[in-house]
Amino acid sequence: MAARTLRGLNVRAALSLVGKKSAGAIPIGEGDAGYKYRAFISYSASDRTVAERLQRSLESYRIPKPLRRSGGYRNERVSPIFRDRSDLKASADLGQTIREALESSEYLIVLCSPAAANSQWVDKEISFFKELGRSDNIIAVIVRGVPVVNDPAREPQGAFPKALVGLLCGDGSLTEPLAADIQEPAADGRGGDGFNLAKLKIIATLLGVSLAELTQRQAEVDRRQRRVAQAVAAGMLVLAVVAGTGAWIAVEQSQAAERRLQNAVDSAARQIVATVRYRDRYGVPSGVIQELLRSAEADFGNLISDDDTSPMLVFQRARLNLEFAELFNLVGDEQSQQKILPLIAETTTALDRLEQSSPSALEWIGLSSAPDPAAIAMLRLKLLDVEGQESAYAGKFKKAIGSAESRIAVSQKWLAKLGGLSWLRELAQGHCRVGGYNYQWGKLAASAASYEKCLETTRSLMQKRQATSDRGDLMAALSSLATTLVEMDRRSEALSRQQEAAETASALVSAEPHNTEYQRTELVTLTRLGDMVLSVEMDVARSLKHYQQALAISDRLTKSDPSRLDWQRDRSLLLERLASSHLRLADSRDTMKSLENLRQAEQYVRDALETAERLLNNNPLSQQLLRDRGVLEERQGQVAFASYKRGGDASKLEDSARWYAKAIADRRAILKADPGRSFYKLDLAVALVQFGEVARERRESEGAERSLREGLSLLEELTSREDAQPIWLREIAKVHSALGDLYQQQGNVASAQAEIRTAIGVMRSLRERFPGIAQYMQDEEYLLAKEHEFAKLPN
Repeated sequence: MAARTLRGLNVRAALSLVGKKSAGAIPIGEGDAGYKYRAFISYSASDRTVAERLQRSLESYRIPKPLRRSGGYRNERVSPIFRDRSDLKASADLGQTIREALESSEYLIVLCSPAAANSQWVDKEISFFKELGRSDNIIAVIVRGVPVVNDPAREPQGAFPKALVGLLCGDGSLTEPLAADIQEPAADGRGGDGFNLAKLKIIATLLGVSLAELTQRQAEVDRRQRRVAQAVAAGMLVLAVVAGTGAWIAVEQSQAAERRLQNAVDSAARQIVATVRYRDRYGVPSGVIQELLRSAEADFGNLISDDDTSPMLVFQRARLNLEFAELFNLVGDEQSQQKILPLIAETTTALDRLEQSSPSALEWIGLSSAPDPAAIAMLRLKLLDVEGQESAYAGKFKKAIGSAESRIAVSQKWLAKLGGLSWLRELAQGHCRVGGYNYQWGKLAASAASYEKCLETTRSLMQKRQATSDRGDLMAALSSLATTLVEMDRRSEALSRQQEAAETASALVSAEPHNTEYQRTELVTLTRLGDMVLSVEMDVARSLKHYQQALAISDRLTKSDPSRLDWQRDRSLLLERLASSHLRLADSRDTMKSLENLRQAEQYVRDALETAERLLNNNPLSQQLLRDRGVLEERQGQVAFASYKRGGDASKLEDSARWYAKAIADRRAILKADPGRSFYKLDLAVALVQFGEVARERRESEGAERSLREGLSLLEELTSREDAQPIWLREIAKVHSALGDLYQQQGNVASAQAEIRTAIGVMRSLRERFPGIAQYMQDEEYLLAKEHEFAKLPN
């Protein structure tokens, strides 16, 4: 997948993972049909300094010799580049001269900034180049501002001129192009690409190659230059008295080569991460991602070969090992998983060696460099993260927690040594890692305690600096703690934490309104807040309000980029919540209101199921998507059953049985693929119990009891485990109540009364443990009323 294709204009922006030559492109300097200029730089007068620097840098760039041999580029440089102030001769007709230059240029490089977006000349140059039929050869480069279309009233800092974007069909809203960003990256990893990486992206597009290939070829040249430089420098030690000046020249050459290697590795790491993001965002099949990673692994193995033993190269090799380990873990197939442990072992050995090594003679005199000890420690933290993830994936949670605790110890050591705020953040993240692994292990009290430490440390950090990333950390920790507290039935505390998480997410969006990931974060936190309001306060109206707020965000996101499959899934999950809320509202004495709520619930479920089916067709092996569909099939069964109970339509009863049967089939398939997951067993048990109630209504006594007993068996198995959750006992009480109804229907009053007494005993124990939960109080009252009703029946 090269780059996202936009309707209207496709700006390649040198971001493609697989480079292609544009149609009709001719290698530099070859053939009479070649363009006079390789590219035309369009810019505003206020960006002249950047334009001059970029022109000089592009024209002075020497194409790596291996690339020249493989690509047929006989010229050494990417030139000439047209920049109007430097290349225009005196002319009375500036417009005609510009048009001729544009016609003679293969590419148009647009330096985007608020000033450029308001420049009529920039706008005209873009429009004219598009009229030439070369829209695919426009490269957008942000030099100032934010990556949105400029609007003087609403988006005064927008960098994109309106001529640079295409109109979407329908409402005429604008879609911004992908662009290289020449602005320097921020300390927290956000921001632009920086000048050097942006330049390489531009050159990769001009040459029609991938960024990975360009950096690899450059690195081959750099390695040869470094070896020569170091050999010369070593020889100069003998003649230092008579040739000191030459040695320092060699130093400069070696250091420049290492800097270029560093840039190459930076580019490599970013490309790997971007590749996997396409899987989650756009549904690129896992097989394609695996092939890309295998190819990248081979390329970057050549980039830093095993025979390079300088400390800096050992460090960079270790860094790339961890990038690949994390991504193989995300891909998740067996072949990828088998590669992770060797990468961990190799990286552990490398970091141990770096931490124990002493500076060499070449390092002492500056002829070779070594990584900073703090940088090695940071890489150690990443290694511990990868170790923890791998252990958790294998179900070895005690070992995963040990890795996270080692992470905390390293962070504390360097925090005491250097006192930097980055180490305080790493300490907070270590506590969050421990909280997450304990949660997965079912150690909820330990999980909550670790999340509290994470929150305390993060709040301390926020008192010392103002960084948006810290707010994001705070929001994530609050939401994770809230989820843990809900399962501990500390629901009021959970609601308070989730409310704070939603407020923090809203503040993030206010600080960076164009950051779609923050918008998605707000959507998720509002959805969770709605869940907790429903669970704790049983306030359906307030819960619906939060869901509707989240739906408005979802509408904006999915409309802005319909190809984002992760946003589509978010929307499907949210529609399911809305359906559940309307299903609750349907339990009303007002028949008209009840039927209207049921119709609304059915519409929400139908829309959500349509999206879930589409996502599953795109990735049929996804257990997560199969589980999503199972939830929606269960919800369809509930809506149909409620419609039958309200209106008496027998066809609705049949529909309900059919939907529950589908949900059970999906959940059996999921549990068969991963029989150790407790929540997969819970999913199946819940569906079996609900199907049993439908079968009872259909007077299928044997099928009803068989389904209810199977569900009860699964639940009893779950509640006997060490990691049993109190809320699972409520499901057991529901099964006994359903069995009581079945036996009462059969005329077996004694058995019916016994089942109801058992259900009451279970709920009473929950009420005593959690007296503040309104749902448990209502459940007990309902069962007591049923016991009173059964007591009147003749034995």
